[in-house]
Amino acid sequence: MRKGLTLSTRLAILLASTVVLTAVGVGYLGYRNIAPVAIERTLAGLNANASWQARELSHLVNGAAADLMGFRRIIGINELIELSVDQSKTIAGERLPQWRERIARRLALELENKPDFARYRLIGVADQGRDIVRVERLASGKVRLVPDHELSLASGRPIIQLGMAAADGEMLISSVEFESIDERSGQASPELRPVIRVVTPVFADDRRRFGILAATIDLRRPFQRLKDLSLASPKIYVVDQKGNYLFHPERPQDSATLGFSSTLKQDFPALAEALGNGRWTPAVITNRDGDRFGVAYQPMSVGRDVPLALVETIAEQDMIRGPMLAWAKSTLIGGSLAVLVATLLAVAFARSLARPLSDIIRAVANVGDGGTLALPRSAGGEIGVLAEAFSATLRESQAKTAALSREKEIFQSITNAMAEAVLLVDTEGQVIYENPAAVALRTPPSGLTGPTWESSIELFLTDGVTPLEVAQRPGRRALRGELVDRFELMVHVLGSNKVVDVSGNARPIRDADGVISGAVVVFSDVSELKETERRLHQAQKLEAIGQLTGGVAHDFNNMLTVISGTAEILLDQLADRPDLLAIAKMIDQAAERGADLTRQLLAFARKQPLQPRSIDVNTVVANIKQLLRPTLGEHIEIDLRLDPQVEAALIDPSQLSSALLNLAVNARDAMPAGGALLFETANVTLNDDYAEHHPEVKSGRYVMIAVTDSGAGMAPDVLEKAFEPFFTTKSVGKGTGLGLSMVYGFVKQSGGHIQIYSEPAHGTTIRLYLPRADVDVDAPPSITAVEGGNETILLVEDDELVRNFALTQLRGLGYRTIAAADGAAAIAEVRRGTPFDLLLTDIIMPGGMNGRELADAVARLRPVKVLYTSGYTENAIMHHGRLDPGVLLLTKPFRRADLARLVRAALARGDHRPAEDDARRQHKSAAS
Repeated sequence: MRKGLTLSTRLAILLASTVVLTAVGVGYLGYRNIAPVAIERTLAGLNANASWQARELSHLVNGAAADLMGFRRIIGINELIELSVDQSKTIAGERLPQWRERIARRLALELENKPDFARYRLIGVADQGRDIVRVERLASGKVRLVPDHELSLASGRPIIQLGMAAADGEMLISSVEFESIDERSGQASPELRPVIRVVTPVFADDRRRFGILAATIDLRRPFQRLKDLSLASPKIYVVDQKGNYLFHPERPQDSATLGFSSTLKQDFPALAEALGNGRWTPAVITNRDGDRFGVAYQPMSVGRDVPLALVETIAEQDMIRGPMLAWAKSTLIGGSLAVLVATLLAVAFARSLARPLSDIIRAVANVGDGGTLALPRSAGGEIGVLAEAFSATLRESQAKTAALSREKEIFQSITNAMAEAVLLVDTEGQVIYENPAAVALRTPPSGLTGPTWESSIELFLTDGVTPLEVAQRPGRRALRGELVDRFELMVHVLGSNKVVDVSGNARPIRDADGVISGAVVVFSDVSELKETERRLHQAQKLEAIGQLTGGVAHDFNNMLTVISGTAEILLDQLADRPDLLAIAKMIDQAAERGADLTRQLLAFARKQPLQPRSIDVNTVVANIKQLLRPTLGEHIEIDLRLDPQVEAALIDPSQLSSALLNLAVNARDAMPAGGALLFETANVTLNDDYAEHHPEVKSGRYVMIAVTDSGAGMAPDVLEKAFEPFFTTKSVGKGTGLGLSMVYGFVKQSGGHIQIYSEPAHGTTIRLYLPRADVDVDAPPSITAVEGGNETILLVEDDELVRNFALTQLRGLGYRTIAAADGAAAIAEVRRGTPFDLLLTDIIMPGGMNGRELADAVARLRPVKVLYTSGYTENAIMHHGRLDPGVLLLTKPFRRADLARLVRAALARGDHRPAEDDARRQHKSAAS
C-alpha cells in the first residue's frame, strides 16, 4: 500500500493554496484592470489632443488651397491673362503693368491678414516659368510687392513643374521644405524656416494653360505653438512622410540643427507601419532604448495628400503612477484577511469530502487501467449522481469515437477521388493532411518529391517572380478568419522546372466553441485556362493596334500623293538644275519611305487591298534567293529545301515576296558575324487538335514556308512582343519595328497562320501557313506601256490638294477633266447631262456617300466605267481582305505611270454594275 499524505490533507493543502493563489490573482487582476483603464483614458486624451493639433495644421493648408481657388476668380485675373498674351492692348485704359500692380495689392492685403503665410505668386508658363506677380513677407513681418527687376524663374522646384502640368481645378501640395528666410537677396541665410507650398493651375477662357497660382505657408509659428504645448509631460513631434523630424520639442528649429541625427522610425520602430499607411491606433510602445511610451499618431491630410504628421507621446510611468499607489494599500490589507479566513474554511471542508472522493477516484482509476466502471450501485447523494453521469459520458464518448472513425473514412474516400489538391492546415500553418492530387501537384517529373508540402514547393504571385509572403498564403489567411475564393498564384516544384498556375480557395475550421482550429485549402490547376487567356489577350491587343494604325492611313496617303507626285514633276522639270534636282530627289525618296511605312502599317492592320492568285511558292522562294545574295552578303549561307510536290497557294505574290524579304533582312541582323539562312516549303495539315489550342486557326490543308536562321534568337519577353508594330531590339535608326508586324498582318488577312519559335543563342524559325489554292498556277499579269488619251474623266476627290494634283496629271496625259469635291456634286453633274467617259472617285469621302455608293448611284442614271482611288479602303470595295471582283483600285500615293496605266485599263473594261444588280445576277446563276 502506497504511503504518503492522506486525501484530506492534500485537499486541505490544495484549497489553502488555491485561496492564496486566488488572492494573488485578484491582486494581479486588480493591477491589470487599473493599469489598462488609466492607460486607455490617457491614450484617448492624447489622441484627441493630437487630432486637434493635426486638424489645426490641416486647416492652415486647406485655407491656402481655398485662397488659391478664390484668387482664380478675383477681379483682374482674366484681364491680366489677356494682357499677358498681347501686351500692346489696354483694358479700361490701363496696360499690363497697372493690372499687375492691382493684382499684387489685392494679394498683399490677403497676406497681411494671414501671419502664417510667407508669399503669394502668380507664375506664367511663358518665358520659362517666370513670376508675373509676387508678394512676400519679409523677415521683419512686413509685406512687400516684389518689383519687376527682382522677379525670378520659379520652374526649378518639383512642385512648380507638377503644377505646370496639372489639370484644371487640381490642387497640389508639396512636402515640407526648408528655405532661407532671405530668399529675396539670393544669398544664404543662417536662419531657415520650414514651409509648405500649395499650387493650382490657371487657364485662360479659351482653355489655354496660362500658369499657376502658388502660396507658401511658413510653419514656424504653428511649430512654436506646439513647442509651448510640449512644456508639460506629453511631448509633440512633427515629421514628414518618411519619418524625418520637422519639429522636435527638445531641439531648437534653426539652421544649426537641421538634419536630426535620428528619425521617428529609428526612435519608435513600431511606428514604421503607420508611416507607410497613415493609420495608427493609440497604443503603448517601446522606443529604441527600451522605454515604454503612450503614442498617438495623426496624419495631416489635405485632400489625398499627407505632407506631414503629428505625433504625441507620454511616458508609461507617468500614465499609471497615481492609480497604482492607491491600489497597493487596499490590496495588501484586504488580501491578508481573505487568505487567513479561507485557510481555516479549507481545512474543515477538506475533511468532509475526503472519504466519498476516495471512492470515486478508485472507480475512475479502474476504468483508466482498462477495466469497467465499478461504482457501487448503492452510492447515494452526490456520489451516486456523479457515478451515473460518468457512466453516461463514457457510453457517449465510445459512440462518438465510432462515428468519427466512419466520417474519417468517408472524408478520405472523397478527397482521394477529387482532381483538386486538398490540404488540411493546423493552427501553426503546417500541412497535416494532403490528398493524392496534392501529392501529384508537388511531385516533379523525376518522381522524387520532398517529405512534406512545405519542403517541396515555393509559391509566387501570378507574375512568377514575386514570392508570395507566408502571411498571404490562402491557408494563413483562413487561419485569420478570412474566406479566400479564387486566389491565383503560381506553384514552383523545387528541384525542377515544373511551374503550375493554380486558383486557391480556403476556409477556416472552427471547433464547437467557434474557435479556429485549422483550415482547409483547395488548389485547382488553371494552367491551361491561363494560357488560353494569354493567347486571347495577345490577339485582342494586336487587333486594337491594327484598328489604330489603319485609321491614319487615309489622310497620310492623301498628303503623300501630292508630295510624291509633285516631286516627280520637279524631277522632270529640273533636269538642267543639278542643285535643285538633288533636293527634288530627296523629297521623292522621303515620300517613297513614307509610302512604304503606310503600306507596312496597313499590312499589319490587315486593311491593305490584296489581289491573291494561285502561285507556285517554290518559284517565289527561288526568285527571292537571287534577290537576297547581294543584300545579305557572302558571310551568310542561303539554302533552299523545296518540296517538289508542294501545292499552289492562294496569295498575293508581291506581298508574299515583301514578307519573305523582311524575314530575311531580320535574319541577317540577327547574324552579324555570319550564319545560315534556310528556306523550306511543304504541304501541311493543321488538325482539329491544333486548331483547338489556337482558336484563330481553321483546321485543314495549308502550304507552309519556313524561314530559319542560326542567329542570336529571342528571349521569351522579346518573343511575346515580336509582332507588335514599332517594337524592335535594334538601335535607333537601324529599323522601324514594322517588319514582323507587316508579315503578321499580311498572313492573317490572307486567311493563313503564322508561328514563331526561338531560343536565345539557338536561332529562330518562322513558319507561314498559307491558304491552299484549288486551281492551277495563274500566269503573272502583263505590264502595259504608259499612255494617255483624249477622253473625258469625272474626278471626285474631297482633298483639294490631291484633287488639283490629279487634275494636273490627267490633263498632262491629254485627258479632259471635270472636278467634284464630293458625291453630291458628282451626282449633280450627272443629272445635268454632262458627258464623260470615266468616273475616277476616291473611296473615303465626307457627306455620307463613299466611292462605291457613288458609282452605284451614277450607274443607275447612266452607263459608267469606274476607277477607284484610295489610301485606305475599309470595306467599301474589299471584303475578307480581297478586292471585290471587277474592281480596279489606284492605291495612294500613286505615280504618273500608275495613273496612266490604270485609267487606260478602266476605260477598256465594261460598265460598272450596281451592287443590287450583281446580287440578282448571282441569285439567278445559283437558281439555274
